[in-house]
Amino acid sequence: MAGTIDPIGVLARTLDALALRQQVTASNVANAETPGFRGQAVRFEDLLQAMLNGTFARLPLVRTDPRHIAVTASSPSALQPEVVELTGTRYRPDGNNVDIEREMGLLAETTLRYSAVSEVLARRLAMLRAMASGGQGS
Repeated sequence: MAGTIDPIGVLARTLDALALRQQVTASNVANAETPGFRGQAVRFEDLLQAMLNGTFARLPLVRTDPRHIAVTASSPSALQPEVVELTGTRYRPDGNNVDIEREMGLLAETTLRYSAVSEVLARRLAMLRAMASGGQGS
């Protein structure tokens, strides 16, 4: 199925990225008053968009054994969220760049997104179960 994208894999990788974002944001909040602490962020949405557009090929993927599952650049397993340093933020005199209001908003937004994506994934899996059972229920 060259050129197709596994929606369940994409949803699962999105949940992984959102969980990582929640951890990174919680760390930022915990260190909001730590002098010299530099906040971090999770980069994922632009990588996902690049994969969906077919422009995601940061690393060449090589199959070293014919028994390995082929992984293409459009495979969700090739999609890895990245933790990066926050940019475009103001530093306080103590060298810390965490904006607690921004981080708290991001925590709330990430929680909502995680709930929405997990609901979509649950419904997708329920639909597949129904199809596999011939609509007879579980």
